[in-house]
Amino acid sequence: MKKTPLFRTILRHFTCLLSGFALFIALPSVADQSVSDEPTEPPLKFITIDVAPWASINPETGQPEGAFVAIVDALSELTGLTIETTLTPFARVDRELEAGTHDCTILVPRDESIVIHGELVADHDVGILSHKDNPIDDYADLQGTTISLLRGSAISPEFDQDEAINKVYDTDYLIALRKLDRQRVAGVAGAIPTLKFLANENGLEDMLAPALKLTDIPLMFQCSRQSTQLALMPSLNAAIETLKQSGRLEEITDLYHF
Repeated sequence: MKKTPLFRTILRHFTCLLSGFALFIALPSVADQSVSDEPTEPPLKFITIDVAPWASINPETGQPEGAFVAIVDALSELTGLTIETTLTPFARVDRELEAGTHDCTILVPRDESIVIHGELVADHDVGILSHKDNPIDDYADLQGTTISLLRGSAISPEFDQDEAINKVYDTDYLIALRKLDRQRVAGVAGAIPTLKFLANENGLEDMLAPALKLTDIPLMFQCSRQSTQLALMPSLNAAIETLKQSGRLEEITDLYHF
C-alpha cells in the first residue's frame, strides 16, 4: 500500500497521541501527589497504671485489656482519633506527663501544675483492706499500724496527714496484698474495687476483712500541659459525655467492677 503525505501526517499525529496517553498513565496525578505528601497526624498518647482491672496485659494474647483500655477504645471510635496506650507503674505517670512524653490519662486527679483537668469519668471507693484475723473496722483502729500504699498515691486528707500511721510504699497493689496475706502490714490503702479484683484473681480473697471506706476519689480525663495536642481536649471531653449519656460508660465500669 502506497503511503500518501496525508496518510503519513495522520499516522504521525496518532503516534504522538498514543505516546502522550502512555505518559499520562505512567505519571502520578497531582491529586495523588498531594495525598501522599500530606502529613499524617501523630497518634494521641495515653498513659495509665498497669493494674488490673484498670489496665493490664493479657498473658495469653499479649494485648492490653481492662476498664481504661475499653474506655480509650470507645473514645477512639467516637472521635476517629488514633490513640496509643502505655501501661506503667503508678509512680511513673506524673513523670511522663510532666515531661510531655505522653499526652493524656484517665486517673485520680494529678497536680494542676502538671496537667489540665478535663471531664469526670467516674468515682470509685478508696479505703483500707485489712486481714480477717486483725480487722480494721474504723479509722481509730489505724493508729499505730503499718499500712501499705502505692508510691505517689493520695488516699484522703485525714489519712495522708496522719503521722500516727506508719506508711510504707510499694510499686503495685499485688505486692502489698501479698504482704497483707503474710501480715507484714496491717492493711493496704487504695482503690477498693481494684484491690478486691486483684485479691480474687490471685486467690487472696479469703484472707480479707470487710473494707473500710475512707472516701470517694474521682477518675478524671486530664492532659499534660506539655502536650502538643491540647486542642483535642474539647472533642474528647464531649466524647466522654456521650459515653455517659448513652450508658456505654456504665456498661464498662460495671463489667470491671468499678
